[in-house]
Amino acid sequence: MLVGAVTGFWAALYLTRTRTGLNVRAVGESPAAADAMGINVVKYRYAHTLAGGAFAGVGGAMFSLSITPQWVAGLTQGAGWIAIALVIFAFWRPTLCLVGAYFFGAFTALPFALQGHGVTVAPELFQALPYVMTVLALVVVSSRAARLRFGAPAALGTPYVREER
Repeated sequence: MLVGAVTGFWAALYLTRTRTGLNVRAVGESPAAADAMGINVVKYRYAHTLAGGAFAGVGGAMFSLSITPQWVAGLTQGAGWIAIALVIFAFWRPTLCLVGAYFFGAFTALPFALQGHGVTVAPELFQALPYVMTVLALVVVSSRAARLRFGAPAALGTPYVREER
C-alpha cells in the first residue's frame, strides 16, 4: 500500500516537474508540436510504453503474490478492468489515481468489514459492489463538461507520422 502511494507521488512529480515528464505530456497532447520543438516523439512513446508495461507487470506480480505465492487461475477477478477504469476516473492524473485506488479498494474491502459487524447480505451482491461502483464512477466522470475540462490526452490512441518537409 505504501509502495503504491510513493510511486504515485513520484510519478506526479516526474510528469509535472521534470523536463522529460513535460515532454511526455507534450507528446500526448500534440505530437506535431512536440516534434516541432525537437522532441523525438517515437522514442518517447516507445520508452514510456515500455516503462508503463514494466510498472503494470510489477504491480500485477505484487497484487497476485500478496494474495497467494502460487499461480491460481482467475486470481485477479477482473481487477485489471477496474485499473483501466481507475485511470479514466482519475482523468489521467497520478495523484487522483491514488485517491481513486483507495476509493475502489474501500469498496473491495467493505464486504469483509460489514461481515465482521454481523451484516449479512447475499455474498454475490458484495462481490459485485466494486464493479457496480466502477460503472457508476465512469458514468459520473463521462459527462461532457468533465470530458472537456479533464479529458484524456488529445493524441491518445492516434499514431503519429512525421511529415517530411
